[in-house]
Amino acid sequence: MLLILVALALLPATACSLRQKPTGENYYAQGQLDFATKEYKAAIENYQELIDKFPFSPYAEDAELKIGLAHYQQKDYAEAIGALDDFQRMHPTSKNLELVTYYIGMSYYDQMGREDQDQGKTMAALKRFQELEQRFPEGDFAELAHDKVLVCREMLARNEMIVGDYYYKRANFRAAESRFAELMQKYPETPVAPDALFELGISLEKEGKRYSAAQAFAAVKKHFPNSNYAKKAQAELAKLHEPIDTEEDPLPLVLAETGYGGNPDDSNADKVVVRQRSDVASAAGAAAYGSDGLPILGAPSSQPDLPSRKPGGPDMMRAPAPILPAPTGSIAGAADAQARAMTGAASSAPEPSLHQMESDAGAPASAPLSLSEPPAAGPATLKTIRLSSNDPPLSVILELSGPVSFNKNLQSNSGGSTATVVLKDVTPDSALQTHLVFDKSIFKDCNVSSSSSGTTVTLNMQPVAHFAVVPLEGPPRLLMTFTPQAGTLKTSAAN
Repeated sequence: MLLILVALALLPATACSLRQKPTGENYYAQGQLDFATKEYKAAIENYQELIDKFPFSPYAEDAELKIGLAHYQQKDYAEAIGALDDFQRMHPTSKNLELVTYYIGMSYYDQMGREDQDQGKTMAALKRFQELEQRFPEGDFAELAHDKVLVCREMLARNEMIVGDYYYKRANFRAAESRFAELMQKYPETPVAPDALFELGISLEKEGKRYSAAQAFAAVKKHFPNSNYAKKAQAELAKLHEPIDTEEDPLPLVLAETGYGGNPDDSNADKVVVRQRSDVASAAGAAAYGSDGLPILGAPSSQPDLPSRKPGGPDMMRAPAPILPAPTGSIAGAADAQARAMTGAASSAPEPSLHQMESDAGAPASAPLSLSEPPAAGPATLKTIRLSSNDPPLSVILELSGPVSFNKNLQSNSGGSTATVVLKDVTPDSALQTHLVFDKSIFKDCNVSSSSSGTTVTLNMQPVAHFAVVPLEGPPRLLMTFTPQAGTLKTSAAN
């Protein structure tokens, strides 16, 4: 009996000695099971145990990734972004970087609010999706990211439209003008662009800038001829009775005069070429993703395939049509940084918090406008100086052998105005006259002089209120366009 009692007393100690401690593989397997059964909190705990106790385990890298994805599934977006950002920094060569970038973007995307709310999350999501497009243009997530880019850009455009309407309805037409112009510069391909361009014209008209307003309405007709705003723009033009510069696209001029026209910071999205991915998935890849859009994660060596969209996601707006290449010359990309720098317009006013948006649903989409990098300026030749073909001429065109940089200046008095443009690193053609006289226009004469630093073009004319210089391509040239002072144009026409 004594021996039996001793044996029974030793059994627990023997069992404890036979029990093995969990290995890294045990933690990983349990984490995988928890993840598959949507026990994300337990999965995170097991993955973290693996990382803490077995940091050199072959499963550790995949566990770090799964922690971020589990946080995303729990809608713990801040934790998901932190974990996935850490993964990017710690594993810069990982084959999962495309997937990680996509879900960081989705963590911001899922937090996007309404169009009349702060758009910080939208901007952050747009940045991540554009990064994915640029780094992995032929990857499995490129098409999904591109769709999200379109939605983010439309959301940002609608927010700009709301703020512009807010200022317009409070008779702050200068602030409204700034917002509508910024929208046209940054998001010209979005469905709200025709509305914004038309409202830009109305705001300019309210400010008394009748000539610039006319150019804006002409731009509506040119770029959005099939929209509902084309007829409205024609009616406004008929009321204004202002001349239209028919030789050049009026939109770069309008944006330059309002202080915009430079390349937007997020325009890189338009430069990305995303090729069509094959829709044929491998048998293994077809079963690699569940209905929630997240991968069914197995061994760490498995390669992700294209995920399905997450049902019930935040696609609260229809995505606009894919961006198509704009016709050459529709908006010269060179009417950009130089045009904005020379006008010296102030930045846009602060945003209000809330405003009622007027929808433009039903307006047909049209070809977007081209916003490309301006070519680098260098040594060039000033070949000819001529008036534009509209009647009466209100623009002077400087034809060049290449893109140039320049400074401009306008001086006015009761007797007239003098506009000066200094073309840097430019020499006049040997056949170009140094003194030109213009007839039947607001311009009197033009003088051309050159020095070691460049060429100076001086125009003497009747009094003008404003002038802008817009660089254009195909062929390279500068469009100098002028807004006459009230009454000057009629007097000139009579003469």
